[in-house]
Amino acid sequence: MKFSSILATMVLVAFVAACNTPKSESVDQADATFSALETGLLDAYWKQYPSASIAIGYGKYYDNLVIPSPEVYTSNIAFTQHWLDSMKTIGYDQLSDNNKISYKIIRNQLESDIWYQSVFKPQEWDASLYNLSGDSYYIIHQPYAPLDERLKTLSKRLEHADEYYKAALAMLHEPTREHIGLSIMQNEGGLSIFGAELTDSIAVSKLTEEEKAALQQNVTKTVEAIKVYVAELKKIQADPDYKFRNYAIGKDLFAQKFKYDLATDFTPEELYNKAQTDKKYYYGQMIHIADTLWTKYYPGKAKPADTLAMVQAVIDQISNQHAAPEHFFDTLTAQVYALKKFIVQKDLFDFDTTYPIVVRIMPAYARGFSVASAEFTPPYQKQGETYYNIDDLTLYPKDKAEGVLREYNRYSSQLLSIHEAVPGHCVQGIYNNKKSPDVVRSVFQNGAMIEGWAVYAEAMMLENGWGNHAPEMELIHAKLKLRELANVIIDYDIQCLGKPKEDIMHLLVKECFQTTAQAEEKYHRATLSQVQLCSYYAGSSAIQDLREAYKTKMGDGYSLKNFHETFLSFGSSPVKYIRENMLSK
Repeated sequence: MKFSSILATMVLVAFVAACNTPKSESVDQADATFSALETGLLDAYWKQYPSASIAIGYGKYYDNLVIPSPEVYTSNIAFTQHWLDSMKTIGYDQLSDNNKISYKIIRNQLESDIWYQSVFKPQEWDASLYNLSGDSYYIIHQPYAPLDERLKTLSKRLEHADEYYKAALAMLHEPTREHIGLSIMQNEGGLSIFGAELTDSIAVSKLTEEEKAALQQNVTKTVEAIKVYVAELKKIQADPDYKFRNYAIGKDLFAQKFKYDLATDFTPEELYNKAQTDKKYYYGQMIHIADTLWTKYYPGKAKPADTLAMVQAVIDQISNQHAAPEHFFDTLTAQVYALKKFIVQKDLFDFDTTYPIVVRIMPAYARGFSVASAEFTPPYQKQGETYYNIDDLTLYPKDKAEGVLREYNRYSSQLLSIHEAVPGHCVQGIYNNKKSPDVVRSVFQNGAMIEGWAVYAEAMMLENGWGNHAPEMELIHAKLKLRELANVIIDYDIQCLGKPKEDIMHLLVKECFQTTAQAEEKYHRATLSQVQLCSYYAGSSAIQDLREAYKTKMGDGYSLKNFHETFLSFGSSPVKYIRENMLSK
């Protein structure tokens, strides 16, 4: 009998026993039963999805490379359904509040897995799913084992790289043009991972000459397989008669993806309508601030009759204050140190500032989505570095670099560092790994909570004096709030309403004051993803509402630091689950 079947039987027996015990003992028994199921499920999950196990640091199955095929996805669905059936034997009502959160997170993940693979089927149209570069980078650099062991694991994983990429091409059925382009860029960029740095690591290792030769052979095989894959994608890209799939997924799929990805009480339409309404509020705020700044930037010049034109004119002057491309990285690095000092001085968190947050140039395999990003220590590895990745603007064409720098000027670049690094994504990621009561919160993360926290952090830092309440900072922050709202609007407009690029660009540039370069990047991103852009607004709105409710509940016992520590202690759980717990006691 398989372990999973044995475990399911154990769960059922334990549940029956729990029904005949006093309540406190029943809760303990139900929690113990759930803990056993969770442990077995997670190990089985990472064995079924070894590539997913790499990013979260579960090193047991790193050397397993799954060759994609229809049979693999059929197996995945059967696997998932088995575990969903096993979960039904758990007495949910008898679980502790903490385990109820974990139960719901696991169930949502499993239901989502089935939907993704049987209904959404990105494996058939998203060519960027097939990329060995990122996994290889993690295997090489994660400090989970000595270098020699990591290199042996890498060699084993890459043995069948040629079969992997050949099967990937066979899996693609009417891919989108946009994901073909992304896959080409990321796979070509990822070739650098198999270059000089890896060669140097092999040279200094203590592998036998035979092991070194085998590894080098597998690396060479992988590089060649990537090049062939890219070449085939370029042929598809250049074929004028090729039938590409439309990147817009439509209302029905969007609503289903929204439910699984965000786990929020909003519907897509409710969030879309709220964003449209709140846009008017921020217009009023920005018009007022720009009016007070007009004479500072345009002394003796009459204001435009068009109030939005006045706002844009003031933003144009503020946007001129930015770093040079070659200084952008150093500027943001300095911001991180200042932000750490600020949160300690203001006593906003019980945060260990010595925990490593490394600011680095964005790796090639991660480029293509955004100017900056956060990358965390894998959940199963409690020690390691958290990265604040910043794209190298010196690689950009001059006009594109200027557009990006105007968007991330002296003020907005600070908000970018708050969002991505401190106390946004990097800090939340550290809490997620160090203080979360259950690894489930770390491995099955909720995007709306994560992105919502980063957006919430921007406003919270300004409330507490970051930027000294300078009107320029307040204006640029309001502009970013418009960007957050616009994320929702364009996501829905593009994916559900099929609005043309001209309408999207007009909204972003003319109505939301974004540079053309930033608007182009956002439009590109919105054609490559769905729902994710809604996570910022959905999450931040929920966190802000929770803070106010928690403040009312705690009365004189409320402190902002306590709210932050309590909220972050739940890991990357959906905000609605955190809310239920924080307000119920």
